[in-house]
Amino acid sequence: MNFIIDFDIELLRWIQNSRIAYLDNFLYWVSYSTTFVSIALLLVLASQGFIKKARNFKVIFYQLLTVFLTSAFVSLVLKFTIERPRPFITYPDIVKLSEAGSFSFPSGHTTEAFSMAFGAMLLFQNKLWSIPIILWALLVAYSRMALGVHYPFDVFAAILIALIISFLTIITRAKWIKIK
Repeated sequence: MNFIIDFDIELLRWIQNSRIAYLDNFLYWVSYSTTFVSIALLLVLASQGFIKKARNFKVIFYQLLTVFLTSAFVSLVLKFTIERPRPFITYPDIVKLSEAGSFSFPSGHTTEAFSMAFGAMLLFQNKLWSIPIILWALLVAYSRMALGVHYPFDVFAAILIALIISFLTIITRAKWIKIK
């Protein structure tokens, strides 16, 4: 187990020390774009579904909202169950370049970004959308480490959580539609 912890902090040190400091403000902006991008995507879907009365957008809105809320809930429960301290608290050589909330594991920003990315990819199945949304989610994940507020394992776990929740939500919805 110590090997994993040692690898986690050494990889974080390498990421933070290898970052281009000139891009810190950009990474900060990317990191904090997460909720705005998520809400904007949901609002676009809601407006298409409810204002223009497009049923398929309504269904996609509810599915993506379910992915978003479930991911946030799971992330929050894990944070307060595991209570992993932030890297800058445990390791003074890690520079905190961003605000950070309570505990470190898993990365809430990364969970949210990848939940929206995986959810949108699975629901829209549009390759044109897939590339920019995955690149955005990867930038969010990288920014959380480069800014010194998450370990790589926090980010990896967040991506895995988002993937599982996205797939389960879409699979459950597909089975529910068949039953109905």
